[in-house]
Formats: sequence, C-alpha cells, structure tokens
Amino acid sequence: MATVFNQRRFIAGAVCPKCAEMDKTVLYRTSDVEQIRECVRCGFKESIRDDTGKIEEPTTRVNQPRPGEEVLAHEDEIHIVSLIDPRDGRNRSDH
Repeated sequence: MATVFNQRRFIAGAVCPKCAEMDKTVLYRTSDVEQIRECVRCGFKESIRDDTGKIEEPTTRVNQPRPGEEVLAHEDEIHIVSLIDPRDGRNRSDH
C-alpha cells in the first residue's frame, strides 16, 4: 500500500502545546520517515521522525542463556543466587 503524502487528518482530542486549543491539530506525512503535527489555529508546527534509531529488546529471563550455557555477545552473564535458611544460624555468635 502506497503512502499518500500531505493528506491532513485532524487528531481527535489532541491539544496544541502552544495555544492549548483542543481539536485544532492536524497530522500529515511529508516522507516515509517524517510526519508533521500542525495547529491550524496558531500555526505551531512540529516534525516527528520515525527513524530515530533501533529499539532494543529489554533484558528478560527468556532472552538470556540458561545456567551453564555460553553467554552470547549481546547477553549479560547470569549469576546464580543461593538463598540461605535463616534458621541455620541460630547458634551463631555474630548476631
């Protein structure tokens, strides 16, 4: 589907950051990577670009290696934490 440039569309409920008027903002594309937000009342204009950079995947347990597997270049090393039973230290002298 081809992108139609300069087709202005009103954005329902949008508030202009300059004049604070509601429902006076239009949005239109000038290219495949750039959109323009414009207020028809005060003339405020803002460019919005879609090519600002690649979004990185957040680190989760699913995209990390399992314990014992080799860590890949884009992954963080996993550290296993051992929990201690607090009842085992009842007779300790440093408490």
